[in-house]
Amino acid sequence: MLKTILQQIDKAEHDNDRQFITALARGLSLLSTFENSGITLTHQAICERTGLPKATVSRLIYTLLKTEFLAADRDGGYRLGMASIQLSATAWAQYDLTRTAQPLMAAFAAENQVSVSLAKEEMGEMLYLASFRSPARLAVQLMVGSKVPIAQTAIGRAFFAVSDALQREAIGRNMQTVMPAQFEQQWQLLLQQSEFFRQHGYSLSNGDFSPDILAIAVGVYNRAEARYTHSLNASVPASRWHVNDFVRDIAPKLQRLAARISER
Repeated sequence: MLKTILQQIDKAEHDNDRQFITALARGLSLLSTFENSGITLTHQAICERTGLPKATVSRLIYTLLKTEFLAADRDGGYRLGMASIQLSATAWAQYDLTRTAQPLMAAFAAENQVSVSLAKEEMGEMLYLASFRSPARLAVQLMVGSKVPIAQTAIGRAFFAVSDALQREAIGRNMQTVMPAQFEQQWQLLLQQSEFFRQHGYSLSNGDFSPDILAIAVGVYNRAEARYTHSLNASVPASRWHVNDFVRDIAPKLQRLAARISER
């Protein structure tokens, strides 16, 4: 987010865009320095991240403190204030990806006679947040709250493939905690499967998690966080579908479904 704002400031100055309020954009760039930091930031750290002069940062901090978008800590640092938290909560209430996805997923499952599920990574596993089943019963019945391995499942492989560097680092730490003995082997498998995803645009699990489950999966982009935060799969009994037919018929539709969820 910070990079995007700074680019827009440079563009507006280059284009002499009189409609663009540079002071406001600079204030937003200051707030965006706290993105994914999880810590307080000093005046110097904010200057370094934004590239703004010290005097400008001082005035912005003063204004944001007065309006409670920032709060000061006793150690001299700054953190997001209550106004930022309230605004963020309001935004999240308007954009609940799981709630948005559910009616689309239900229609997709009924129309294509497949089971479809949405999941996110949690402590080295994939946590199911929404799931709609096809009439055909699978060998393993997964539901909301179920957790599955990342490396053996299409839904886990897809999420890993679309994750950024920071997300992969967190996944690695979590997997080492959950399965220290198998970590290196599982990590190498994920790297291999990421290359498959890069080439084909989806991940595949043909009996890897359960002998009777054939599944494909894609990532779901979260506009509120400007990154991929979920993955979406479609699964069927392996005995009822040939893998080539399943991929040909379902993969493009699943990709379009993920795009529709992201656009909501």
